[in-house]
Amino acid sequence: MNVLVTGGAGFIGSHFIDRIIGKVDSLVCVDKLTYAGNMKNLTEASGKDFFKFYHQGIESMLIPTILDIHKIDCIVNFAAETHVDRSIQDPSAFLYSDILGTFNLAFHALKYKVKRFIHISTDEVYGPIEKGEATEEYPLKPTSPYSSSKACADLLLQSYQKTYGLPLIIVRPCNNYGPRQYPEKLIPITITRILQGKKAILHGEGKEVREWIYVEDCVRAIEKIMTDGKAGEIYNVGSGERCENRNIIANIVDVLHPGIDAVASGRWQEFMKQYPNRPGNDFRYAINCSKLGQLCGHSVQKLWTFHEGIRETIRWYKDNLDWWSDVNIEANIYKDGDGYLR
Repeated sequence: MNVLVTGGAGFIGSHFIDRIIGKVDSLVCVDKLTYAGNMKNLTEASGKDFFKFYHQGIESMLIPTILDIHKIDCIVNFAAETHVDRSIQDPSAFLYSDILGTFNLAFHALKYKVKRFIHISTDEVYGPIEKGEATEEYPLKPTSPYSSSKACADLLLQSYQKTYGLPLIIVRPCNNYGPRQYPEKLIPITITRILQGKKAILHGEGKEVREWIYVEDCVRAIEKIMTDGKAGEIYNVGSGERCENRNIIANIVDVLHPGIDAVASGRWQEFMKQYPNRPGNDFRYAINCSKLGQLCGHSVQKLWTFHEGIRETIRWYKDNLDWWSDVNIEANIYKDGDGYLR
């Protein structure tokens, strides 16, 4: 199988590439290398005979040429602008990449008869879940420019599947975390700021609940969906482990400063600075992954608990200062007057 991975120099995409190395006939990566893309993430694949990298976005006019030259059988689309706070600052970049770029990819996938089109969406398209869990049939109620752009892409692709027969599978993961995540998201920016002697950033009271999955568990599930998933289906990918944002910060402080018993004593608050909540900050996300469980059986199991995953993530950022120390300067563009992290 010849596989095209878009957004493969980013966080989840690069881990997926690492996961399928040696399992496919050829592997092509397309990435625009915006601020969150990093060629260091592709060290395992770079230089291999079966691997080819193109410095292009998914809206590029070269997409049809790439599909044709490499006889692509399967597209796994990770390419997207993904940060909610940046979408509040500049929604246009998200509409251009997440909607128009996805359209370009789907249009040419049909023309060149791609056999499988795996689109990586997000659980945020469901909007806030006050109680219970969102199944794949849950209505889409996005609340930010980011989640709206992803929901639009989902609906556009579904129309292509129903109208033209696009062999589509949509994957909706919960929040991912782990090594190589650009330090603008909650977990890596908290880790790197504390390692730098700065205070972590807490929006509002930090009672918002998110579901978290370690990136290696997520890409194993996506691999299973790529090989065995049914065209026309949607699969939620989660862990069942949910946590308030303030508890995320507390647990990170507890690992980095074990001598102060940060969680039990409440001293984790000494390591954070509180800001007004950002606009439209959804209170709770929770997804039901029983469909994924039926697909995978026992072949794909969650291997990392949150406790284990957060420790491994912290270890990686401590051991890879050269990877994040320069990019973190750009990530920390928090403006005191704005009240939210951009």
